[in-house]
Amino acid sequence: MKYLLKKINYPLLLILILTALLRFGGINWCFPYAPHPDEWNMAAAVTRLSPKNQLNPDFFAYGQFPLYLSYSSAKIFNFFSSKPVNEINLQEAVFFLRFWSAIAGVGIVSFVYFISKKILTTYYSLLATLLAAFTPGLIQTAHFGTTESLLSFFFLLIVFLSFKITESPKLKYFAFLGIVLGLALGTKISALAFAVPIVVGYLASLRKNLKNPSSDKQKEVFSLTLKYCLVPFLSLVFALISSPYLLFSFAETKRILLYETMIATGKLPVFYTRQFINTLPILFQLEKIFPFTLGWPIFILGSVGFFLSIISLIKSILKKKNYSLTTYYLLLTTPFAVYFLSQSFLFCKWTRFMAPIFAFFPIFAGILLSYLGNLRYFRCVLVFLAIIPGLIFSSVYFQPDIRFVASDWIYQNLPSESQILFDTGNVVDIPVPSSTASRLPKLPGFRRISFDFYNLDENPELFSKLINYLETSDYIIVPSRRIFANVLRLPDKYPLAAKYYSLLFSGKLGFSEIKTFSVISSKISKDEEAEETFTVFDHPTIRIYQKKVILKKNDYENLFQL
Repeated sequence: MKYLLKKINYPLLLILILTALLRFGGINWCFPYAPHPDEWNMAAAVTRLSPKNQLNPDFFAYGQFPLYLSYSSAKIFNFFSSKPVNEINLQEAVFFLRFWSAIAGVGIVSFVYFISKKILTTYYSLLATLLAAFTPGLIQTAHFGTTESLLSFFFLLIVFLSFKITESPKLKYFAFLGIVLGLALGTKISALAFAVPIVVGYLASLRKNLKNPSSDKQKEVFSLTLKYCLVPFLSLVFALISSPYLLFSFAETKRILLYETMIATGKLPVFYTRQFINTLPILFQLEKIFPFTLGWPIFILGSVGFFLSIISLIKSILKKKNYSLTTYYLLLTTPFAVYFLSQSFLFCKWTRFMAPIFAFFPIFAGILLSYLGNLRYFRCVLVFLAIIPGLIFSSVYFQPDIRFVASDWIYQNLPSESQILFDTGNVVDIPVPSSTASRLPKLPGFRRISFDFYNLDENPELFSKLINYLETSDYIIVPSRRIFANVLRLPDKYPLAAKYYSLLFSGKLGFSEIKTFSVISSKISKDEEAEETFTVFDHPTIRIYQKKVILKKNDYENLFQL
């Protein structure tokens, strides 16, 4: 027992406990609703699973592996609960999708330690792990019942196994590598990009064998190649085991894959990709994603650490020394760079596309911190500053969802029978039933108008409807920045919609802002400037406007004259 206690890495254990608290804390945010559309669609697919339909989710945007994880977990839980049920409801499906995202989130931080430990001392590996625990983007993906947290975990695990193979090419590592890549492909077919460290590992191992004068080169190369051939074979097998309808419904899978590819590349314009019009590759990610998902300190430290890693790699290659360290840097920097560049040049630049490399930044940050070994106090200040964004961001899940807070206020302050005009396209529209509403003797009978501002410029009929609604509405709710931020950026392309929001925000429509709801104060974080999916699902800023000046139809028509 004493030996086991001595073997425990207590600082690492403490960081992982903290990581678990940050990932599992608030896992039921916004229940019973699921405001993230991908999460909602995946949960709905889980509820459709049944032995009667051969576990066909009838959902092919992603693989079936996370769906089966959620389904089986819910089934096991219900079997051991006091009231077993045959069917899984949406809330259960969402919970277990989030549960496995949180599990993967803890695993991600664990492998940040195991990978960085190959390059750094224990102390700096622990610093990198601590930074990963407080990385906002990793905290967020762990709270979404989507594919990103699982994919990030698989990517790091593949890198780690590639490290192990270059150290000792045992058959078990190759088998495990094939299984992990197969499960990643069963999660999302785009995980093919995770094969990069496998290819790099093969080339590095091949070079090592060819340069080894004491070995039977031909035999070693053949043996190595044969083992690596096991990886794609097992990957295919486990991809089909974990996601069988990739094959069983191949025609539908192919159709959806082509459809999603056309959207991602911009060949098929859709209303929810407007934010990417006229955006620059790489610059967009550097401005709109990484500063928010990592926090500025980790983003800067990690970026500098990446370039230091490249320099260390080049020096190591030129000196032709320390093969292991050279290979580690190669296996760390190449997959990161290839993945980043391949995703950056897509038309669609969603935050989730960059999620699999979030965890690399704390590792690179740890490398930079190791170069500051003699600047102990400066290093401590940097680490302290680096964890602050994660601390602030985690508050999103440790307080009531902002939609409930706004709904409470609406039920308490807006008169019954008020007409409320608001933007369409939200998975959850406010006001929603809340604790305040349940205490009221009678629920206010609001007349809610969900208006399609996305197509205001394309559909002429919508303009006349908008004029009528502006005349009859008492309040306007802007539930997030999702529409206005994009149309105001592109007024030439969406002149009517841009004019509407410009007139609303200036008060010229006769409506004045009376309340704003935000989880994170705009004085601390200007995350409405981030790529929209970083904010609109779990912590949107909600604005409420009240009619203060009565205007007629012709007044509104005159205001909209372009």
